[in-house]
Amino acid sequence: MPVVLIAVGIVLLGLGASWLVDGASRLALRFGISPMVVGLTVVGFGTSMPEFMVSVLAAGRGKGALSVGNAVGSNIMNLLLVLGVAAVIREIVIVGRQEELNRNMLFGLLPALALMVGAWNGMISRPLAVVLLALFLVFLGVTLAKARQGETERRESGGPWLKHAAKAVVGMVVLAFGAESLVRGGTVIAQDFGISEAVIGLTLMAFGTSLPELAASVAAALKGESEMSVGNVLGSNVFNLGLVLGSAFLLRPSEIPVAIIRQDIPLLAVATLALGLGVMRNGKISRVEGFGLLVAVTAYLAFVVVRGA
Repeated sequence: MPVVLIAVGIVLLGLGASWLVDGASRLALRFGISPMVVGLTVVGFGTSMPEFMVSVLAAGRGKGALSVGNAVGSNIMNLLLVLGVAAVIREIVIVGRQEELNRNMLFGLLPALALMVGAWNGMISRPLAVVLLALFLVFLGVTLAKARQGETERRESGGPWLKHAAKAVVGMVVLAFGAESLVRGGTVIAQDFGISEAVIGLTLMAFGTSLPELAASVAAALKGESEMSVGNVLGSNVFNLGLVLGSAFLLRPSEIPVAIIRQDIPLLAVATLALGLGVMRNGKISRVEGFGLLVAVTAYLAFVVVRGA
């Protein structure tokens, strides 16, 4: 049945992404909140739920490699694959948001640096998990505080806010079920080939749990909400390393492959810094740069597979 699970997952992801982006963007208009902030909070949390469920479940079962591989690999997929595809579809333009980009890039780097320092020996302890959760809470608090400061006049957007909120929530739920179905089916197929948990986490699981971000960002790009595409990815990445890994390893500390800490997380940090500086340079991600991101993610996946072999 894994093929059926994959097909059902793809259909649910498409529906859920469309509903989530539509509901969230209309809420942004209704309450005068920028699409970037909505992407960082509502959409970022909703599309991070698959990573949260998979990583917490894996950590609870003593599969630390699968848990951290899923979160780290998903972040790399978000930066390179998700934004690459979204930019190829429609050039992503971010104008007048340098302060937000600086803040979000900083919070994207801090959890990665904390992991490199605290887990260099291949162990994620409870104190390190608490640090990751604390960084996430600070990020969420600062983001919400900035959103309140920049709130503009509320505007009607064609219906009551509760209707838009319900649509966004339903979209999150459908996304979660779709990702779970896809990952479950894909994992069964991968395990038949004897692939290690670390490689499954960094590739197949990361790709599967990044599909909500991919679907949501592509839908946002098609609807002209390019700010939400970037906000969704940056917010989701902070959620993945802060909330997801913090919760997972607070539940059950465990050893993880040192290669993930010493190779994959530094690559993630470099990709975050390079992308952030590139966007801040001219305020956009062009189609050519989008293709470059897709080439980079292809090379990364090849590297992980060769390393695992």
